[in-house]
Amino acid sequence: MTQVIDYNENNYSEFEWFDGFAVIRFYADWCAPCVQNFPVFAELAGYYAYHQPEIKFGKINVDQSPILTLRYHVYGLPSTLIFKQGQIIHRIAGVKSLTEMKSILAQLLDDSSQPVDLRE
Repeated sequence: MTQVIDYNENNYSEFEWFDGFAVIRFYADWCAPCVQNFPVFAELAGYYAYHQPEIKFGKINVDQSPILTLRYHVYGLPSTLIFKQGQIIHRIAGVKSLTEMKSILAQLLDDSSQPVDLRE
């Protein structure tokens, strides 16, 4: 079983209505950086499948899902959107290394566990 789910306009509600974190990569088959960097994204998904399996990882082909591409304002590829409880909390444009991706996710996960001070 793969840790990266193929999403499209028929099943995107699985991550959009998800209560936890979802990391969604927008790509195209003709995009060389997308294809070359996908193993890094798959490795990241595999790492979190082992350490924090409650995080969903998915990919969306922009050519097959133009409505989602427009809906989420994806203009460059690859683009990775991180959702928490259905809301975009972070966008990652372009190619990132595995270390960079882990660092970004670790920061977002740490921030989400902090209590919110409503007085600020």
